[in-house]
Amino acid sequence: MNLITRRSFLRQSAFAAGSMAVLSGTSSSGKVIGANNRLRIAVAGLHGRGKSHISGWLEQPNVEIAYVCDVDTRAMDKGVAAVAKKQATKPKGVQDLRRVLDDPSVDAVSIATPDHWHAPATILACAAGKHVYVEKPG
Repeated sequence: MNLITRRSFLRQSAFAAGSMAVLSGTSSSGKVIGANNRLRIAVAGLHGRGKSHISGWLEQPNVEIAYVCDVDTRAMDKGVAAVAKKQATKPKGVQDLRRVLDDPSVDAVSIATPDHWHAPATILACAAGKHVYVEKPG
């Protein structure tokens, strides 16, 4: 019997949901996706799990990581560099999640922030009309 871990299930579910939106011809915001359009994602929290979020989103077709966000500028710079190596457009690096949420072109936020920040970040992103993938820290 093969057992699936909670993290594995959540990761596969989030990526499947993003892929289904792309395959159905609409983004998560309901915009029609053309041949040159992509689902625009922001990744918040770039240590540990955030690196895995970046890797997972980069594997998805028609997904662009538009922003990486972390209060630690060293982590943010590493996140920008990691994404820039694997996708044609360099993501914007920001320290304040609210700047990401102000951008109407961002469809979803992938949250891998520390324990005390994942809930507020999720609430802010939902209030801004963004789709959210969030992992509760271990």
